[in-house]
Amino acid sequence: MWRTNLNIDMNSIMRYTLLYVIGMMLCLGSVRAQDSVDTKIFVNDVKDENTFVIIISNENYKYEESVPFARSDGEVFRIYCQKTLGISESNIRFVADATLNEMNYQFSWLEDALKAYDGTARAIIYYTGHGMPDENSKEAYLLPVDGFSKSPATSALSTKVLYDKLGKMNSKSIMVFLDACFSGAKRDGKMLASSRGVAIKPNSNPVGSNTVVFSAAQGNETAYPYKSMKHGMFTYYLLDKLQQTGGAVTMGDLSDYVTTQVKRKSVVENGKSQTPSVVAVNNDWKSWQLAAKAAKKIETRNVLDVPAQKPVAKSDDRVKKDNQSEQVKALINQGKKQMRAMQYEKARGYFLEAVDSGSVEANYQMGMLYINSNYDGHNRETAKNYFLKAATSSHVEAQYQLGLLYIGRDKDTARKWLRLAAGAGHEEARRRLLSLNK
Repeated sequence: MWRTNLNIDMNSIMRYTLLYVIGMMLCLGSVRAQDSVDTKIFVNDVKDENTFVIIISNENYKYEESVPFARSDGEVFRIYCQKTLGISESNIRFVADATLNEMNYQFSWLEDALKAYDGTARAIIYYTGHGMPDENSKEAYLLPVDGFSKSPATSALSTKVLYDKLGKMNSKSIMVFLDACFSGAKRDGKMLASSRGVAIKPNSNPVGSNTVVFSAAQGNETAYPYKSMKHGMFTYYLLDKLQQTGGAVTMGDLSDYVTTQVKRKSVVENGKSQTPSVVAVNNDWKSWQLAAKAAKKIETRNVLDVPAQKPVAKSDDRVKKDNQSEQVKALINQGKKQMRAMQYEKARGYFLEAVDSGSVEANYQMGMLYINSNYDGHNRETAKNYFLKAATSSHVEAQYQLGLLYIGRDKDTARKWLRLAAGAGHEEARRRLLSLNK
């Protein structure tokens, strides 16, 4: 009897041991799955003071459809530049939803910075957003958030002009990463301009001997998103390789890996081809290395930790100056006074005049006017449009209000705007965000 019970107990022990081992393996698999490119960041102990970075993430377009995950693409790439590549924070310019003037201003800053280093410094340029071809000239353009897809020649940044400018800069090397396509298609594969029934294959522009351009797609292909990873597919595998190598990767190895992975995954994920491409004339570009030494220390990042965007563009400074002018201040104060007195049409007149002066605050106040249910012209859609104009210029309260408007309608968009406001220190936005994520 005793031996029978012993056998039963031993069998139970073996069964529970096996279940425990399987459970531990599943847990480890879960931990590995959570080690995404967004959360597991390698930190380099070697600092790079001789590299300058421009990151432009155009997601929220004024006249065109948005680019999914573009803001997140740029934010995480900035973190990798600073942490994994060890580039000084003061050498990194990150601009979200950039206008044409803001884009041009950043490249002027880069030219001045490289010139000051007398050819001993290098540059990294990262762009995510819409690319666009001109139907007539077949030239490729980077589309700013205030640009028009039907007239890129007058409202966008020509890659031909950009590459020519980069080629004349006094630098050791310039590495350009473009998570955009120039076929006239959006990230979902549909045409950006509804009048275009077919994709256009743009001309390939030459680059200088100091420049290599690594693009997300070829010819008339589309640069697709990797939806489950919440990144552009090109950017995801770019970050993935930087994570694997701790940043100590050559452009040759990086391009080989990203091209292979994107080419394979795009067919599986999207059912369409996407093949990244490289343009370079310097035969040594494959040996250019991003970080001199591999980062070893691991830092875990909370995905809610979104750094506040610093005002870096000249046009931002101009808008802030306008907002501080006595005339604009007086208009906004009068509008607020009329709002408190429930004289909404009078308030609207004051706010509109301030809006015409380029005031970001006035756009926010117009949003508050139209969201007020006591106002006869109450209209959530109009309110949303005004909040969007202010929010894309880093107005924190407008970002918070946009988040509230999307709650219950579009959870992902609500989370995006609340994250931005929370990252700028808005406590109520942070509480709302935590509630949404439960």
